[in-house]
Amino acid sequence: MEQLKYSLGPFELFAAIVGGAPFVLAGFLIYNPVASLTDLVPVIKSSGTLAISLTILFLSYIIGGTIQGLSWKYFLRLCKLFRCDYMYFGTQLTDRDQALQKMKPDQSYSLEFEDRLVLQLREKIGIPKNLDWMDSRLKAYLRERNSPSVAAADTLIASHIMYRNLSLGCLLLTIVSLVNAVRLSSLELLLIAPLIGYLAYLMFFRAVSFKKWQNRTLLLGFYFAATQSSSAEASP
Repeated sequence: MEQLKYSLGPFELFAAIVGGAPFVLAGFLIYNPVASLTDLVPVIKSSGTLAISLTILFLSYIIGGTIQGLSWKYFLRLCKLFRCDYMYFGTQLTDRDQALQKMKPDQSYSLEFEDRLVLQLREKIGIPKNLDWMDSRLKAYLRERNSPSVAAADTLIASHIMYRNLSLGCLLLTIVSLVNAVRLSSLELLLIAPLIGYLAYLMFFRAVSFKKWQNRTLLLGFYFAATQSSSAEASP
């Protein structure tokens, strides 16, 4: 129960609000274009009431939660574009699984850690054809054993979602800045747009890192849990 409260607690709420904030700002700037960032200050001061602030936070939370499917597709496209692998071992697991199937039994003494991990995966949960399905199997296995790795992985995936939403939101803000630069003939917005675009690029790679760390946490947690379970079954 403690793990459930930890993984679904304030951190995930904060991640959704932060991830949705750029979309709220982009929508505001489309309908209320400003030629300079300094023009935003009086607007923020004039709308700084508690009711409006809570409304903005609520909208950010709703948007941050509802765009996750879209931001995931965006994330996959960028991974393909920049040739980034967001899995901790990449395709090593499936490659080693195919190699192990051809290995003779008397060669087992020379297995490396990755090979032992593959054997445990094959025995306990199987190795899916689509590695994106691996995390759900790992979580189910670890939850049955009340492993703390699930709670740690949930915080990492919440950060991953936040950063990929921020990356997509910053890309949208870049487009909005370019559109407003043309509408208002603003040189400042034209100069700011590439900076926001670069920020979207950095946020994307941060999202890749958190996804890898989440996958690593689940895989290593699974390995030690499975090894401990196998040792307990082998002992009289």
